[in-house]
Amino acid sequence: MPNATLETIRSYEILSAVLFIIGLIYVWRARSPLYLGAFLAAAIGGGVFEWIYDSKYYFRLVADNRFIPAWTMDGVKAPLAMILFYAFFFGIPLMITHKHYELLRRRFGPRGLYVFLAILGMVGTLLFEFTNTSVTEIYKYRQEAKYLLWGLPWSNLWFGALMFVIPYWGLRKAGDLVALQAEHQKAIDGTAKGDPILATALGFSAVITGFFVASVINGVWYVFAEPWISTTRPF
Repeated sequence: MPNATLETIRSYEILSAVLFIIGLIYVWRARSPLYLGAFLAAAIGGGVFEWIYDSKYYFRLVADNRFIPAWTMDGVKAPLAMILFYAFFFGIPLMITHKHYELLRRRFGPRGLYVFLAILGMVGTLLFEFTNTSVTEIYKYRQEAKYLLWGLPWSNLWFGALMFVIPYWGLRKAGDLVALQAEHQKAIDGTAKGDPILATALGFSAVITGFFVASVINGVWYVFAEPWISTTRPF
């Protein structure tokens, strides 16, 4: 079972709330419905997708039961802090790199940009999960030791890359569609005002679909590896 102190858990929850608020401020200042959709999708990813990932037949992760829950099913809590962390860590970097696309493309090249993003996702995942599993010990993966690196599945390194690269590609395409819709509107009535609801929906769809595709690809690993050990999780 996880071995964190109560002070560590509460500090972790406070930090997640602070970062979530910082993320909201960034989205508000950006004045971008596209980014709003992406941020909402990242938060949903921290809820629904993380709930699925942690199950017995994927990560088989056991979190400390003292977390404030977003919901509880069959005695298993979905930590609210994870939803807030997901919104920040999978939402804000996507927006920042999307905003500075031209700068990054000039620096790394069109293909090199995605290599950079993959490395960013891998390193970010390693640092975040190493902190959670081996430093704070707020959750544990119930997998065989040979499949773990410093407490986290080493397969999560490529999963972290997929969880960043695929949603980023989708967000780029969603941004192109938003711009195209604005051009179409300008041709009709002379204004370049885009549809904010459409932009929000496209931003949300791009990121949430990217999460789904990444999880399906990574799920193939678990089909063949079956790395699990016994767990207290009922599902």
